[in-house]
Amino acid sequence: MEKILVYIFFSLVITVPFFYRNIRLGKFSWFVRKNNLKANSDFIKAERLRFFQINIGYLYFLVHGSMVWGWLNIITYAIISFFIGIFMEIIGTKTGLIFGGKYKFDLKLLPGPSISSIPLIIPLSWSGLIYMSLNYCDFVLGGSFYHSSNQNIILLFFPSILMVLLDLVLDPIAVDEKRWKWKKSGAYYGVPFLNFLGWLFTTFLILFTFKLFKSDFKIDKEINFFFMYSPGILFCVLPAIASRPCFERGLKVPGLIGLVFSIGLALVVVVSNN
Repeated sequence: MEKILVYIFFSLVITVPFFYRNIRLGKFSWFVRKNNLKANSDFIKAERLRFFQINIGYLYFLVHGSMVWGWLNIITYAIISFFIGIFMEIIGTKTGLIFGGKYKFDLKLLPGPSISSIPLIIPLSWSGLIYMSLNYCDFVLGGSFYHSSNQNIILLFFPSILMVLLDLVLDPIAVDEKRWKWKKSGAYYGVPFLNFLGWLFTTFLILFTFKLFKSDFKIDKEINFFFMYSPGILFCVLPAIASRPCFERGLKVPGLIGLVFSIGLALVVVVSNN
């Protein structure tokens, strides 16, 4: 069962950029100039596909979590991460607190339902990304986060910092594509630096709350290795994958961060297993 799910997962990961680009550009291309990446009818069609792909990916994480954490824990995590995420977004858009000032989503460029002008795909995506970072940390730390009985601040900050580093790559792309925009443009490619501090706090809050309510983990050691750590493997390569659209759009610093971040994550894996 695990092997079949692994094949499905990696097939999805490999085909996602091919299908998306084929719909958006009418062909697949490894590198596209920025003036060919404007929002148009094909872009909207491609975004609908992305919405479907994100939901399929998140469904995979739920199934994965049910087998690794147990259904009670993965449902608890999904609820906590989703509602804290959307609650913080509502506060951020309405008051300007938390994420460095008031900002607004362009709902036309973010398909799917929304609540209080917050696309549900946003907290859903963050929930999935945090789950991936936890899976990576579980491999590197040998299950320390899952099995420790106390609220170890260092363990909670580790995945939180990883999420901020990933956000340094992803947010400039979204702002350049005009998916959302701050009322007062920030210094980092339109993103305020306080935004990253806000996501550090938000991720930490999600993890802290989850750890308060989680049940004991009973991980089956017989689970296929690649299935067990497939979300963490994807987390390792995701910054490098995101670096391509950064370079296409002239976002050189985020692109370099993406490449270095992926290399660093891979090196940590190698060192931790020697």
